[in-house]
Amino acid sequence: LIFKKAITEPHYCETYADLVFSLKSVFPEFPSEDGRKPITFRSSVLNICQAEFEKVLKPSSEEKVDHQDEEEVAFLNKIRKDTMLANMKFIGHLFLRHLLSAKVIGAVIRELVLADSPEAHPEEHAIECVCELLTSVGYTLEGLPLGSQNLIQVCGRLVELKNAKTAAGKGVYCRRVQF
Repeated sequence: LIFKKAITEPHYCETYADLVFSLKSVFPEFPSEDGRKPITFRSSVLNICQAEFEKVLKPSSEEKVDHQDEEEVAFLNKIRKDTMLANMKFIGHLFLRHLLSAKVIGAVIRELVLADSPEAHPEEHAIECVCELLTSVGYTLEGLPLGSQNLIQVCGRLVELKNAKTAAGKGVYCRRVQF
């Protein structure tokens, strides 16, 4: 419920992150059904965030169904983009409250810009998600050794993507994203 509220009301992500931070100490650990690591409130929220994050990595063309018109597809893509931007904002605020590590944030931003695949170009909404996340956590992340390394790598990749051209010499991304 907290995650859904944070996603549908992104202006209050900071408040919901505070709520998660407070509730993690109130709720005890519960044994898992399969005998592995105990389940905590914090791990439940983080698992939901991870599942939502993994949705952004799927190409949006997979969502198009034959009976949907272009307007409906555009509407669904906008909802998907808004949800992912809100998720990035929420993840950022969880990091600022030390509920996520710099290693996790680094992996997220590298994955979004496809840092390990220099020939690939991420979708525009993934670039926007990186920008949203860096807006939230960039200053704090820069102060950490691992975070600083990730920021250098990701910012270099963003410059590469900004300057990327198609075979016709046109920019891969629209001007709004290049800006």
